[in-house]
Amino acid sequence: MWLFDRFRKKSRKYTSTYKFPSEVQDFFDALRDCHLNNRAEYFAELKKLSGTYPEEPVFWLFAGDILRDKNPEKALELHRDVLFRPVTTGVFRAMVLEHIARDYIVLKQNKKALSVLKDAVKCADYAPASLLLSEVYEAEGDFDAALEEIKRYISLTDPKNDAVLQRFYARAVNFFFRTRAENKNGALKWLSAFSKKCGDDSQSLVADYLSVLINSNAKKSLDHLKKIVALGEYHEILARSLLLNFPDSGSEINYSADGDYKELFQLLFNGNLKYDGKNSPVAANTLAAQKLKIRNSLSGDQDILDEVIPDHALFVCCECGRQIPGGLPVCPGCQKITGRKFKINQEA
Repeated sequence: MWLFDRFRKKSRKYTSTYKFPSEVQDFFDALRDCHLNNRAEYFAELKKLSGTYPEEPVFWLFAGDILRDKNPEKALELHRDVLFRPVTTGVFRAMVLEHIARDYIVLKQNKKALSVLKDAVKCADYAPASLLLSEVYEAEGDFDAALEEIKRYISLTDPKNDAVLQRFYARAVNFFFRTRAENKNGALKWLSAFSKKCGDDSQSLVADYLSVLINSNAKKSLDHLKKIVALGEYHEILARSLLLNFPDSGSEINYSADGDYKELFQLLFNGNLKYDGKNSPVAANTLAAQKLKIRNSLSGDQDILDEVIPDHALFVCCECGRQIPGGLPVCPGCQKITGRKFKINQEA
């Protein structure tokens, strides 16, 4: 308790909404202050503890975590020192290797992080190592290997945890959608997996819609678009905004489908058409309306306008309000294929 007593503060920036038992609350308050307010002092105390109890390497492990933000090379040095101690075996060895991998990631050395994490999952069943390994595989574009580690992580934590798997499928769909020209088969594979695993009929419908778009099947795309438009305003905007990724065939499909927003999206597809906002379903203060008004006044090249206000910047997720970068199908905030809203122009 003496260590925790050193870090109790009367003024705190963060308080828990959870009501801990009184004997636990003291530990929570002290840990919170160690982490948020007294990191330098906390590091000094950990060094003292490691000197007093040299047989307990975990103090150096914690000290490395504190150092990582400002001095990842020193953190790596401390963690590697712990790794080569005789007591570092089994699950504890896997834990130390996971800490070393985090040091390498901060140092932008993903190949080395990948190597030590492979060793970590071989020497013990340690769920955090599998989760981090899946993220490194994902960053390297190896989604098959990443999926295997996600499944291992779920088996070690909660076999019924579909939320973790859905988050992975969501990220995979976005990744392959962003590079669909080079990864068409991968994109279709993960869209199919997402459609089956997401547990939501509207999300499944949009995932299937993206698959037929990637396959350049105009007739099926039109049928899917009509079904999505029928789901309501936000889903119509979603479906039409995703068509912006397919300018060659999307314009024709967009124009022929029913819906309140087809004329507006036809304007986005065709830069030669003039915008008349009198009967537009879009409020004048949305970024889409502002862009189209500005475009009306341009007599020459519109590339600069498209660079400043790209079409994909016009929409936000209707569920969490986060902007959807790059026209990605899955919201990076709530990690679902949700509906879209037109973004309000805050400067208007």
